[in-house]
Order: sequence, then structure tokens, then C-alpha cells
Amino acid sequence: MKDIKLSAKEEKKMKRLENKKRKIEAFLNVAEMNESDRKRSKATSGEPDSTDINADLRLFVGEKKLSMGSTGAESQDFKEDYAAVKEKYREHKRQNMSFPSFRLKTAGEEALLTRPKEARVPLFISDLQALLTFCLVGDEAPYHPHRWCCLPKWNRLTNVVCLVIEGVGTTQMEQFLSKPQWKESNLQFLEVVSPRSYGSTIVDELALVPTSKRKLDLLVKKHGSLEAALQHLDSKGSVKALFPTAPPSPPPPSTSSTASDGDGKSEPQKQPKDENSLKLRLLLSAKQMLIEGYPLPINGVSDAEIRDFVYTKDVYKEVHENSELFSVDCEMCITSAGSELTKICVVNEQMEVVYKSLVKPYNPISNYLTRFSGVTASDLEDVETRLEDVQEALRKLLPRDCILVGQSLNFDLKALRMMHPYVIDTAVIFNITGDRRRKTKLSTLTNIFLERDIQVSGPEGHCPEEDARAALELTLLKLKEGYHFGDVINGGNLPGFQPMTQINALQERDPEGSPPAKKKCNKLDKSVGISVMTSLEQGYRKFPDFLDGTTFSTDDLVDDVIETGKQFAFQHHMSITHVDLSSGQSTVTAAKNNNSIPASPRDDQHTKTNTSDCKDLKCQPKSNDEDLCSRLAAICDQMYSHTSMNGLFVMILGGGDTRGNNAVA
Repeated sequence: MKDIKLSAKEEKKMKRLENKKRKIEAFLNVAEMNESDRKRSKATSGEPDSTDINADLRLFVGEKKLSMGSTGAESQDFKEDYAAVKEKYREHKRQNMSFPSFRLKTAGEEALLTRPKEARVPLFISDLQALLTFCLVGDEAPYHPHRWCCLPKWNRLTNVVCLVIEGVGTTQMEQFLSKPQWKESNLQFLEVVSPRSYGSTIVDELALVPTSKRKLDLLVKKHGSLEAALQHLDSKGSVKALFPTAPPSPPPPSTSSTASDGDGKSEPQKQPKDENSLKLRLLLSAKQMLIEGYPLPINGVSDAEIRDFVYTKDVYKEVHENSELFSVDCEMCITSAGSELTKICVVNEQMEVVYKSLVKPYNPISNYLTRFSGVTASDLEDVETRLEDVQEALRKLLPRDCILVGQSLNFDLKALRMMHPYVIDTAVIFNITGDRRRKTKLSTLTNIFLERDIQVSGPEGHCPEEDARAALELTLLKLKEGYHFGDVINGGNLPGFQPMTQINALQERDPEGSPPAKKKCNKLDKSVGISVMTSLEQGYRKFPDFLDGTTFSTDDLVDDVIETGKQFAFQHHMSITHVDLSSGQSTVTAAKNNNSIPASPRDDQHTKTNTSDCKDLKCQPKSNDEDLCSRLAAICDQMYSHTSMNGLFVMILGGGDTRGNNAVA
């Protein structure tokens, strides 16, 4: 039978299919490179992977070489084969997208231990708390680990294995990474600020993660909302790890201290426990300060930008309930060097102006920003005060434990080129938008909550004294009314508006109309198993709410704790195994694979991250570094091997107390 030539329309259609073939070929080349590790692991069998869609596609594009002069019969075969392979490819894609995966974002990559130490930006323990909490409740958690990592398909995690090892820190891991056991590992080590550096422990931090529905309900009841409960996990003491802080001293006797009630009256002040202090709860944590753009003495955080920044004090005291508030407001201009200070005002808790000055920049001014700053060229003609004069004045004025208050105070501190550890930001503690990323102007907050207008001088610009007083009054009002006041996300109310709760606020975003808080509590039905050494037991017993609903086990020896931990890894959704290699009780035996740890994912969707919470190690294990490295690798391998294919493996290493030797995640 004579072949029938394709019509022009059919030829055009075939040409489109040819173009799709070329795109498939390009995709295969990329996919082949990305899957090289998996292919190498299967190469020993010498058999093709029956589930490898790429092999089918390669066969398809290799054999089907149609020209524009193809016959109708060949064209039909081409279409049928193309449709079959396309459907198989779609099925492969659906399966691929059903697996959980772990990926670092920029903030996570900047903390990698493989980066130079001076270029690293460490994570905080609250970042790990967010990850573990997210693994339990997922998208319904108010705080996600999205700042530093991505964990899509979290709800398909089959288990989460958390291994905590005391006695090893960053110093050791920096040496171990060059060893064969770790060099070939696919684990990612990230630097983390150690809780020990600010007087806490890993147990104290982990115990704040809600491990049961009852624990979550208690947190919500205590803090008023889901977001407030998880925000409480972000330790305010973490700033102590970054700033030079003197050891805490006993607070002054309660009978001799007085405080203002916000109306100018003074009355004897009681000494409440700091952990219940609303003032301290409003302080920004180190992580919050980093997110909000505050200048911080962290390696790798724009070192050139903060090179000439100075501390407000050489050494700080521990902040406490009676620490005095000072409100700061600055006005800036634009010079050849960027934004620079031209005016500053500082107000104390009694609403008294304790410092106020115009400031003349060294660099030529290109824009006075008069409509905002109120400063003109004539105002600065006879001014001799320079930035360093202001810095010196503030260093003399401010107490070592004072709390600075302001609206988006990060911009003021950058203009002052100064750093301070204790900050309350009215742009953070007040939220009327329902979105943490959207800040409300100071004038709007003052109008709503203080019922007066500010910044109404028009072309004369803002008055820093007026703005500083407004920010301080808002803070004092918050201290008087309570933590949730003025924050709709935390369930707070707005004056003149119908009371709002967090459930009502978030319900608008829920297409099904179900209260997210209730949904979250109902879904937190995952089991948790905890295996720890007897020497660490008391640290966990301090948190009965954390242990409530969990399976808790203790043993004297590392081997026994690890064995129980391996059982818990299979029996529970999340397992926490905590051992101490510095106790001298470590008798861990080497794994059968010569102490090697996993070299690559097991073909796999296995998700893992690795954290080492550490400072300098004063109590070293009795064995040498080689022995310590081998034992650590053996423990890691045993627990990793009990993490399921679709599981998450997290290792936290906790070290000593010396400043400057941070953790790894």
C-alpha cells in the first residue's frame, strides 16, 4: 500500500512534538546529572532501574527518529508512544512530589560549618525548635522554619530522629570534617548559638517544644494564643551570647525600689520572677533582632557595614524587671555616604528629655529630608556636635542594664552606629494588620491607642521628642494592659473595634472556615519517645508537661540509651536520644561499616540535617580525638540507619561554655 504524506497541518503538529522531544532530551541531561549519586549506587547490580522514567524517555527519544516526511502510520505510532511516555512521566513526577525533602535557604547556607568562620552567620536554637514543632504540626504552626530551610511534604514524614550528644562541639567538628568518616558524609553541619552561652541548656530549650495535645493546650492557655506560645520558645537570653555580659547579681531589695505606673505616680515595686515579667517578654530575642535588621556583633553579618559600630556599654548587666526604659528617636539626612544622623532625642521613663542634640555629619549632605527630619541647612550651620560626641554621651548616660524603646529602632541604632542587646520595638509588639511583615506607622499607632495625633507639623517635619515620648507611652500602655493588647495576631483587641481573637483573625484565611487553633490541637496526636542517660534525667524531670504523654526511658550507659533510642525511632513519630560522651561512661561499639556514617541518601527521599550546639569544651572525654571521632561516627550511623526512607534525621552536638565557639545545625 502506498504511503500517505502528512498534510501541512499534521506536519505542523509533528513539528511541535519534535520540539517537545528536544525539551525532553534537555531535561534528561539535567536529570541525569542530578541523579548521578543514585545511579552510582545502583551500578553494582548492572540492571536498569525499573522505576527510572528517564530510561524510558531515553529509549523513546533515541528510537523515534521521525522526519517531516513521515508516513501517517509512523505518525500514529509516534503519538501513541509519546502519550504513553508522557503519562508515565507524569506519574513519576507525582510520586516524586509526594516525598518529603529538606533544603537549606540562604540563612541556612550562611551557617554552614564548611564556610570560613568569619563568614558564618549562626542560627539560633529557636530555629531548631521551629523545625521540630513544624514536624509535629506542619503548616498549622504559627512559626515555620522557613527562615532557614524548606521542608515540603512535611505531613509525609514517617519519623523524626533527633540525636543529642553532649561532650562534642564546634571545635571538634571543624577538625572531624576532614576525617574520612565525615568527609564522605552527606550531613550538613550548621553553626548554632549554644544555649550554654546564655545560661541555658539544650534540655531547657527542647523541653519547650509541644510534644502532645495536652502540652500544646497548656501553652496556648498560658500564653493566650498559638503564636504567643511558640514565640515564647525564642529565648530572650540568646542575646547574652552575642554581647559582653557580666555575671548576674542579686536584684535590689523590693522595699527600696520604686517604679512608675505610667501616670507619673510612684509606688513600691515588687520583685516578680523574671520569667513571668511582661517587660522581659516584650524584649526582642537575638533571632528577632537579626530578622528585623538590628546591628549585631555576629561574624558574617555585614562585617564591613558594622565595622565601626560601638557598644552602648563595654560590659552589660543582666536585664531584669526593674531595668529602666529609655526611648530613642533619631532623624536622618542623606549624604554622600548614605543615611546619616542629624538629630536625636532620648526620653526616660518619667517622660523627661535626658538628651537632645543636633548632629553635623562629616560627609556633604545631598538631601536634608526636611519634610521628615525638620532639619534645614541653616539649622546645622553652627553645630559642632559630631557622631562620636553623641556616642560618648549615650555611653555615659545609659545604664548597663537599660532597655531601649523605639519605633523600628534598628534604623536609629544604625544611624547612631551603635549596638545594644535589650530592645523593645513598638513596630513589633503592636500589630493591627494581621501580618508580621507589615509594620504600622507610629502616627497610626498613636492615634488608635493614645487617641492623639502626632507628626502633624507638615513641612516642618517630625519632632524626635514627640516621637520618642509616643513610643514610650505605647510601651507603658502595653505593660499596663497585657501582652496581647494591640496585637491582633496574638488575639489582642483594638480600641473602638469589636474584640478579635486569634482564631477569628486567622479564620478569614481558612477557606474551610475551621478555626486553625482547634485544627492544630486535634492534629497533634503524634507519639514521642525520649531516651536519655541517667546523668541527664534531672534536666528533663524539671519539665513534667514536656514528658507528659511521651515514652520516657533512662539508662546509665551510652550503648543502652542508643539501643532504646533505635527502638523508639521505629515505634514513635518523633524520638529524642540524648547521650553524654564527656561523662566517661561511653562504651559505644563501632558500627559494622567501620564507623562510617551515611555517605549519600539511600536512593532516597531521606531528609536530614545536623546540628552541633557547642562552646569550648572544658570537660574533655578521656579518649583522644581519633577515638572521639570514631565513637561519634558510630553513634551517628546507628541512629541514622534507624531513620526511615521518608524520615528526618537531626543531630545536635552540645559542647562547653567558652564564648565564641558556637553550635552547628
